[in-house]
Amino acid sequence: MATPNLSFGAGSMTGTAQTAPGFLFGNPVTAQPSTAAFGATPFSTNPAPVSSGTGSLFGTTTTPAQKPFLIAPQTNFAPFGKSTPGAQGPDATQQQGMAGQPDPSLALHLAICTPSYFNNENDEVLRKWNQLQAFWGAGKGYYAPNMPPVEFTPENPYCRFKVVCYARIPSYHNEDGIVQIVIGKSLADLKPLEQNFVSTLNGIFGVAEVVISEMFAAELPDRTNIRLYVQQTLANGEKERATATDVARHMSQPTYTQTLKNLFVLEVLPLVNLTEAQLKEYLDTPQRGIDPALWEQGKRENPDPQKFLPVVKVGFQELQKQFNLQEDHAKKLQASMNNIMDEITQLRHKQTMMKAAIQDAKWKQANLTRRVLKLVSAQEVERKRGVPLDQTEEQIRMRLEDLYMQLMQPTQYRGCLNELMAQMCVKPASSQGGPRYGLVGDMEREVSQYMAWQHDALQAVVGVLKEDLTVVDSMMEEIQCKP
Repeated sequence: MATPNLSFGAGSMTGTAQTAPGFLFGNPVTAQPSTAAFGATPFSTNPAPVSSGTGSLFGTTTTPAQKPFLIAPQTNFAPFGKSTPGAQGPDATQQQGMAGQPDPSLALHLAICTPSYFNNENDEVLRKWNQLQAFWGAGKGYYAPNMPPVEFTPENPYCRFKVVCYARIPSYHNEDGIVQIVIGKSLADLKPLEQNFVSTLNGIFGVAEVVISEMFAAELPDRTNIRLYVQQTLANGEKERATATDVARHMSQPTYTQTLKNLFVLEVLPLVNLTEAQLKEYLDTPQRGIDPALWEQGKRENPDPQKFLPVVKVGFQELQKQFNLQEDHAKKLQASMNNIMDEITQLRHKQTMMKAAIQDAKWKQANLTRRVLKLVSAQEVERKRGVPLDQTEEQIRMRLEDLYMQLMQPTQYRGCLNELMAQMCVKPASSQGGPRYGLVGDMEREVSQYMAWQHDALQAVVGVLKEDLTVVDSMMEEIQCKP
């Protein structure tokens, strides 16, 4: 059954099974001559050897002796410097091709165990010297006449300057589409030409867009690492990325060989995770001539097998390189920590300023609250002027009015008092003991008692009025003192 394959850059889906799985890019590059970027001469899509007159991205010429670029889109790469077949070099190939040539491992053992170069007591000195060179990992070991010497390298199993350390397992995903390109130019030379570099790569991928996510200097001099991904805009406006393996496979086509040479591309690596099979193969194979017992010990002492895997460091140069990398990383961490501490100090200063501002705002709010309360109180006093504040005051007012009406009635106490006052004025009592006017004993007591009640009531009313006048005076003083 044919599975549909999305054409990355074509904008359509077909029901025919494709030979190469994954995304397919457009075909923007034709066989017609075109002008290369940054003043370089036109290149063709057919791969051809680079001559001394071929132009390049940076305006310099490329000679046939230049190191060719390496395309490595496959994911089954040998991790962490694991040796691969065919990497012994031309000398080893010639030695293996010679008739009667012993096996390299056998020659190594003969050189350090039983050399027979002099056939006398000097062979013992030669044996110790070969052992010393093998332990050091440098030099040549002679073991027999008319036989080529053994090259002692740090990878030989007798080298003592080896150590197992741990590196973090890569956490890249193929779906992220991150591809690392190694450029044979320094970062300072490449940085001004970044836009033109991206434009040239866009010509390779057609309608898809090349986005550079990171650019940094490599460990080797005059090398720059570029990490990029390729994406296209779908019909609904969303962005879709091509997988890292598809991008590397597309760039490895012979059609774009000349273009990548003009860009000084030395290596293209898709950043993907190690599969379980690759990780198991790596852990089951002792690396770079290390003792299997030491390798097994390194695997057992792995602090976190889910995050770290053992790697081998051979010789002082790699140890120095590892030390330099750790120092650089420690400096970066220290710089990041210093930046974080500076930010924390600034945040603390801002926090102190904010606390002071909040306290000041609280004082202002309390002051405004008091002023508003004074204004509301004064407004309420003016609004309720002449109106009783509560029911008790209203009852007292009604009683006072009733008493006043009773006193002012002619037939009541007021009239009687006026009549008595008039009689006393018309017929004053004689000082010589003349007749005197008075009240009956019972009536006199009743009048006295009633007058006492009236006097008490008037005193209570006067007390309430004095209290109200005191409150009103204090309110007036506060109103007059307000700003």
